[in-house]
Amino acid sequence: MSARKESNLWSILAQPRSIFWAIRGGIFLSIAFWVLFAPEYNHRIWALVAFFTFYSLGSQVFTKKYRIPEEKLYFFTTILDLIFITLAGLLTDRKESEFFYLYFLVIPFGSYASGFFAGLLLALLSSIFYLSLNVKDFSILPTSHVLFKILSLWILAVCMGIVVTELKNSKSKLLRMFDILNQRTSELEKSQAQIETIYETSRTLVEKLNRDEVVEEILNIVQKILGYNFFSLFILKDANSVSLLGEIKDGEKIKYTEPKVETRKKVTGGVVIWGKPVRIFDVTKEPDYDINPDGIKSFLAVPMLSRGKVIGVMEACSTRAGAFLEQDERIFSILAGSSALAIENALLHQMTEELTIVDELTGLYNYRYFTRKLRTELKRAQRYEHPLSVIMVDIDWFKRCNDTYGHLFGNMVLQELALRIKESVRDVDLVCRYGGEEFVVILPLTKKADAQMIGERIRQRVERDEFGNNRESSKVKITVSLGVASYPENGLTAKELIGKMDQALYLAKGHGKNLVRTI
Repeated sequence: MSARKESNLWSILAQPRSIFWAIRGGIFLSIAFWVLFAPEYNHRIWALVAFFTFYSLGSQVFTKKYRIPEEKLYFFTTILDLIFITLAGLLTDRKESEFFYLYFLVIPFGSYASGFFAGLLLALLSSIFYLSLNVKDFSILPTSHVLFKILSLWILAVCMGIVVTELKNSKSKLLRMFDILNQRTSELEKSQAQIETIYETSRTLVEKLNRDEVVEEILNIVQKILGYNFFSLFILKDANSVSLLGEIKDGEKIKYTEPKVETRKKVTGGVVIWGKPVRIFDVTKEPDYDINPDGIKSFLAVPMLSRGKVIGVMEACSTRAGAFLEQDERIFSILAGSSALAIENALLHQMTEELTIVDELTGLYNYRYFTRKLRTELKRAQRYEHPLSVIMVDIDWFKRCNDTYGHLFGNMVLQELALRIKESVRDVDLVCRYGGEEFVVILPLTKKADAQMIGERIRQRVERDEFGNNRESSKVKITVSLGVASYPENGLTAKELIGKMDQALYLAKGHGKNLVRTI
């Protein structure tokens, strides 16, 4: 017999229904042999066979119709089998009846199909039936013989009950193991899917060269893929503080254009120092964790490593204890690595861009950035029909200052003048170095009259202050001339506004300098 056929045979025999019908066949064959080979028999045995056939077949039909549990069915049919065997013994020679041995067939099955305690009850009933069957022959039968048979029935029932109980316990353990295995498999599949999604999404991170866009994408990944409701993204600022670029609070994304500077937490410091993740099952039992007003229970922090150096920390929290598993730590670390590279690339790009648009001497934006920004502000002013003004500032007699005190001193004057202009305008105004000793200011939402007032404030501030800190010479007084132009009265394009602003400046120069003029 092949291994496959043998396996199929055992799987069939292991089913209670198959054993049930095998026992039916065994009992029926016992009756048939007795009828064929017994010297004489009672014709009432046929009524007994009919009874046996009726309840064997009827029990199956009854069970299918009323959906009775199999355990109850087999317990009930085993009792009927005991009654049938006892009646069969009554119809034959009681003390010599071989039908008694059928007890050893049905009792184990009853214990197997119905359980340990049901098997004990069946053993008790079979003992009573056997004693009742031989009650008239106790004087003839040896006591040891009777006790041996009864004890054998009990031992068989107990042993089968123990075996069945152990099998059921093993089955329960195996099912629980399968459930755990299925759960772990599901978690692994989910984890694998998250890792693949994060890998694919992380590719878009490094393609973004704007820091705000990178932070926005990280927040989207954390919220939509990882499903974290509490998250913080920190970049190291100095030894004791960090800059918060963005966070998720109770499912709400918050992105900071100007990073929030915070004191570094103790637990965050450990991540930075050792460069290793920290996962806390229950923060209420962790003395190093700061008290959180959001009712946080579990915590996960991973370092953002770039070129072997920690540049920041990503933190996730949950209001449920033990919310973060080992695979969460692994996935979070993958995202942190990609995020670190993306943010560093964005910062490097920003620094590179600033080198091309920022004047090295004064720290102001240069002419290239001024023209780009002016076109942007003009489009906004045209779209919303808002006013816009520009001011050009030029130092009077600056060549004389350079010839007298030297170019290094002149550079100091330019640096200080840039600072005075920035202090004299609003935060929304943009100050740029136009070239040489000329500066320009873009004033959004500003009419010509207001721009003239701002220009006058700059002129007075410069006239009042002293410039230069060269030890070899005294501080000097300087003055500036200013030209003002406004949209829409002086022009509709950047070129027209710059031309009118330049004309106004020359008008101020031509009328004696240290003046504010407009066209």
